[in-house]
Amino acid sequence: MKSESRYASAFKEHPNTLGLATLAAASFAFLTPIPLLLGLVAEGAYMLFVPDSKWYAKRLQGRYDAGIADRRKKLKEQILPRLSPAMRDRYLRLESTRDQIYNDADQNDSHAWFGDVIKKLDFLLEKFLLFGDKEVQFRNYLSSVLDEVRAEDSGINSLSVPLPSAKENKGRPLSQDIPDEIFMTPESNWVKNTVDEIKQRYQDDLDQIQKFLDTSKEIELQTQAVLNKRHDVIERRMEYIDRIGSILSNLNHQSRLMEDTFGMINDEIRARTPEQVLADIEDVVFQTNAMTSALEEVAPFEQMAARLTA
Repeated sequence: MKSESRYASAFKEHPNTLGLATLAAASFAFLTPIPLLLGLVAEGAYMLFVPDSKWYAKRLQGRYDAGIADRRKKLKEQILPRLSPAMRDRYLRLESTRDQIYNDADQNDSHAWFGDVIKKLDFLLEKFLLFGDKEVQFRNYLSSVLDEVRAEDSGINSLSVPLPSAKENKGRPLSQDIPDEIFMTPESNWVKNTVDEIKQRYQDDLDQIQKFLDTSKEIELQTQAVLNKRHDVIERRMEYIDRIGSILSNLNHQSRLMEDTFGMINDEIRARTPEQVLADIEDVVFQTNAMTSALEEVAPFEQMAARLTA
């Protein structure tokens, strides 16, 4: 989230670099250093006053706002259609709260630190979308695995309910059969119940394989190797399912934390000191980065699952 300094941005402004280049060219063309020296004097005055001026601060903020708005628009067009109606509403409320904070705050008196707050809120908004997209992908994956194990239990050929590929899962909207879990209600926790059912089915398979290996006195080495490999594959799938359930639970808590933070900032931005507001939001940014790291760590599991179900 680091941004370029105002001085570097001011120096790279097109009119400034064009003026310096023109004066340097003039000095070269007329074989005199006077135009370049005049330019350096003007550049010194420019760098002394412009970067710290309110005018330039507003110019940078406007440029930042335009860039963020364009990037967020593209993300929304890509991700929002895949989210559930409830999740879309939650995001739009956050976006509205961000705009309200921006419009209500006294930017003239609190510009420097307020700009940092807005940047962090924009960062959290983007993460809310990205986390929501990941949640859809993981929920759809759990749903497809649940269909697979139930089909096997019902005696249906499991090939009739193939698992979507990782790429297909990533682009699918949330299935209408999967409920939203905004509130923490263990008795109706779809993720927990789904994970438990899948893991129990896998455990039954593991028990059957182990029982066969333990009770079969004469078994070919090739058959034993195949069964041991199947045992290993099921254990790995079980580990992945467990990890996905944990990630989904944390994503749910993280999204609620983001919503609570936006509400808290909106409530207290005019009553607390800049240091307190920035510290509060920085804590949430830290937690969000930790969640991002956790999702990156699970990527190898996704690749493994894609290979196992290909």
